[in-house]
Amino acid sequence: MDREGRNTLRALAGDLVEIAGGEVQEQRCAGWRASNGLRPHRPMIWITEVPWGEFERRHDELRPTCAGAAARHMESVLRRRLFVQRHFRCDEVEDGIWWVPKQYRGADYGIEIREDLIDQGDSYVKSHHYGAVIAGPQDIEKIRMPSVRYDHEATCAVMRPAEEAFGDVMPVRAHGPRQHWFSPWDDLVRWIGVTEALIDLVDRPQFIHAVLRRMTDAFVMRMRQYEALGELEDSNSLLRVGSGAAGWTDELVRQRGGGLRLRDQWGGATAQIFGEVSPEMHQQFALQYETEVMELCGLNYYGCCEPLHPKVHLLDRVPRLRKISISPWGDAGETAARAGRRYVFSHKPNPAVFATDEFDLAAAEQDVRRRITASRGMSCEIIMKDISTVRGDVGRLVRWTEAAMRLAEEHAC
Repeated sequence: MDREGRNTLRALAGDLVEIAGGEVQEQRCAGWRASNGLRPHRPMIWITEVPWGEFERRHDELRPTCAGAAARHMESVLRRRLFVQRHFRCDEVEDGIWWVPKQYRGADYGIEIREDLIDQGDSYVKSHHYGAVIAGPQDIEKIRMPSVRYDHEATCAVMRPAEEAFGDVMPVRAHGPRQHWFSPWDDLVRWIGVTEALIDLVDRPQFIHAVLRRMTDAFVMRMRQYEALGELEDSNSLLRVGSGAAGWTDELVRQRGGGLRLRDQWGGATAQIFGEVSPEMHQQFALQYETEVMELCGLNYYGCCEPLHPKVHLLDRVPRLRKISISPWGDAGETAARAGRRYVFSHKPNPAVFATDEFDLAAAEQDVRRRITASRGMSCEIIMKDISTVRGDVGRLVRWTEAAMRLAEEHAC
């Protein structure tokens, strides 16, 4: 890395560290702790999964200038984090740390996905078509049971470029598992095919149960191995829990003198492909397995894109459930009527509002207002995510965050 590139990275990292030290970040953390603790607070606002590629070439603040792929990647990440703090008026917390996931061997399912990808312009979103790699009962043992081993050398190799470039300006830290997000159906449909897997619910239910049994056993074994190896990390300061937002909480407290336990961490699950699956089948083919993971964790988050309003009664069985997803296809009013004030509502407004020729801010505000009103008196968060396009106009995101924050402040408890 040349001197000019290193100086650029150090300047960007320094700006982020300065922002992280400001009082506003602690205020945001306190807001998340209150909301996640079901204590009265205004709705929390967060925006994520932004199609940066659509507009980073149009804005000097986002355009990378470093030479070399590694330096340009770090620069892009730093610039995006700075852009969020400077222009998106929301509750995303900047901690001023460069986090690197620890590298492990023997921790995955060991299945090689067979797929065709089609790019969607500059968006990070791609179209996928999956080929079956688990075709029948004879293939189930391809799903590997874990034997987790921490790869210190590989982790150091990942950390080294950041440490050498700006490690004396911004802390560079490696982390192990900070939460346990069980989404077996996201993997299962990649191995079997989306349409094929849903048909198998009726045509080959025992086959599907056998696959889920193997996946659940492997996932729980992996969790317990991480715990036994002392690899678990504090999840109180997670920037994202499940498919929602920040996990700051004062309820997951480590025992004095002891290492972290699974019970000290966030967990969660989703079966988002089950949008049109009945409550009975959702329980039979998803929740009964997912609960085995969530019962090991201290607090849990459930759901993603699947509408949960007809299935709220099933969630009563989830131990220590704290957050539930209210997707663009979910009925917030019906969910609130059935759930009461037991959960944090993690609202997901429809991101399609950004994809039109002309941005209709009034319609976007109406969606946010309707969701806040439906969960009046409850803890809730407004999470704008899955944004496939903003038609190259980053200003749409800036205006949305300003409007969403204004509505949240108007409805502060």
